Amino acid sequence: MKKVLLSLLVVFASLALFALEPVYDVSGTAGFEFKMDESALDIEKVLTSDLSINVSFTTELPATLTAGFTFSPVTVTTESTPVYDTDSATTDVLTSVVVEPGLSLRYVQYEEEAWLLRFEPNVIALSNYTLSGYTNAVGSLKLGLKDYGVNLVLADRLAGEVTPHATGDFAIPGNWILGASYDLDVSGVKGLVAGAYKFEDATNNRVTLEGKVTEVPVPGSLSADLVFGLLNFGDDTTDYSTSAYRVDLAYEYPLEMDPVTVTPHVGFTWQNNLETVYAEEGGAGLFVADKQEVTAGVDVSYLAAPLTVDLTDKLTINLLDATPVYSLALTPTVEYAISDLSVVGVEVPVEVADLTDFASTLSITPHGYLTYGVAEVPVTLAADVYYFFEDGEPEENPIAYIANVSYAINDYISAGAHLGNETLDVYGNVNGADTLADLHWYLYLKAQFKF
Repeated sequence: MKKVLLSLLVVFASLALFALEPVYDVSGTAGFEFKMDESALDIEKVLTSDLSINVSFTTELPATLTAGFTFSPVTVTTESTPVYDTDSATTDVLTSVVVEPGLSLRYVQYEEEAWLLRFEPNVIALSNYTLSGYTNAVGSLKLGLKDYGVNLVLADRLAGEVTPHATGDFAIPGNWILGASYDLDVSGVKGLVAGAYKFEDATNNRVTLEGKVTEVPVPGSLSADLVFGLLNFGDDTTDYSTSAYRVDLAYEYPLEMDPVTVTPHVGFTWQNNLETVYAEEGGAGLFVADKQEVTAGVDVSYLAAPLTVDLTDKLTINLLDATPVYSLALTPTVEYAISDLSVVGVEVPVEVADLTDFASTLSITPHGYLTYGVAEVPVTLAADVYYFFEDGEPEENPIAYIANVSYAINDYISAGAHLGNETLDVYGNVNGADTLADLHWYLYLKAQFKF
């Protein structure tokens, strides 16, 4: 604890010495959750936080110098070492605990009325396919010319390459990316034009050009994303290059005729060879698989309180294979507001993976739900029922039942119970059911508050 206090004093004293004006931004959720089911007890913390120190340097210049930090008041590191006796049997475990604060730099920025210079110890994004969070870097600089909507970014992907006072021939450094962007705003057309050059070595470099349109002065909503990438790679004796492209267009036009809204929509996506040119970004989560498809549909919404009816649909023509594949996704939803506290509804997602083989590629997952708030008592009852009909036949366990009851003790503390046979995917969505013999339950007491 002394180390913690001492380190805090050093940080804050340093800020004072340089006449800084720190602003502390703290937000998040904190609390605990107590759970009990038929086999175990769990007491778990609930903590999501965003804590930072934004520091403004006081200067007499017509500019602002700021810095941002992510600060962890206490970072605990635990190391355990087993102790063995003469028979190589474990007799004890020595545990050492190191408690100290953690402080990391988020950015440093110098800004004037017409321009700014910003440093970040990672990538400063221009767009997904030029400079983005999918590309690794140890540091980057951004020069923004605000009056012209121009941004220049230089990103360094490898640290420790410079040897001070070394001699040698000048060469373009490897593991760098140079990018530029222009904020498009011409005659009501808004978007972004960006480009980047990624240099790794003499036989491996990449050029990317991208254009995005987010707003066009036409009825409805039109968006476009165009990408071209060229990668040169080879060895000392062979040069080889490959290109990639992406065209993504979408348009929708809502027709409002109270209480009905009809929204026709079309889309077009054509991308090729991104998995080669953007291998690093694809490995980090950017979708780069080849894709050639056209989509169309007409969504309908009817709202006449207390009744809401929605129908979303999308016909997709997959042109990636020699023979086009037609698929359909259709979801009607009906919801009725019983009161301000209660609602009942049903949604029926329908998917046909191949319309030429309707019977065996049909999947239907009807989902009925009820949320009932008991009047004058802080009790809420909820129930969900799912039916799984996948690829033309019912699942082995086709029905999932879920029941919940919760009691709000006050604005911060609630208790409740859950009963169900549902199974979840990694995102927490219901994707199947166990047998009723595997019906599970748990009780909980939860307290949490936002700050």
